[in-house]
Amino acid sequence: MKNTKIFAVFCVTAFLMQFQQTSASILVEYYRLPQAERKKVTQNQATWDKFKTHLIKAQSQAIQDALGKLQLDGLSREERFAKMDAAIRKTRDPAHFNLEKDWHIIAYLLTGDANLKEEHLPNAPLHNVIFGGLKTSVTTGYGPARYFDAKLVAETAAALAGADRKIIAARYDPAAMKK
Repeated sequence: MKNTKIFAVFCVTAFLMQFQQTSASILVEYYRLPQAERKKVTQNQATWDKFKTHLIKAQSQAIQDALGKLQLDGLSREERFAKMDAAIRKTRDPAHFNLEKDWHIIAYLLTGDANLKEEHLPNAPLHNVIFGGLKTSVTTGYGPARYFDAKLVAETAAALAGADRKIIAARYDPAAMKK
């Protein structure tokens, strides 16, 4: 499969995604979860909130632990930042992928459409990378959390593997995308 590094998350059997609104931004996060765990965390809002809180605390603790082990004495400012950055990168959970604010650009590059159609569209797997998925009953900061079951993941992975990279590259125009 010729997936790019960004879309490696689709090589799993299922994943959960959420849009989350923060101050003036909308962020997208993907979580790779086994079906049983996905069902558990999306059964009600309280369980979802506990799941999110646990992830935030675990990530924060992992970063604190990693930074606490660093020996930074005698290093230049750049060397300290490089070591800190490397330590933080090592703490990242491979089951969690945060697109942050890049979701809209990726949707445009994949589809050529800058319009926001925040719904799952049949037979449009490249659109569904960002806007698709099956809705759950729990809400995030911006609508319901959604998930991709094994069938949708396979469909999306096949679409990404078959996507025409020349067309995607031709769409990359920072000035046009800024508009």
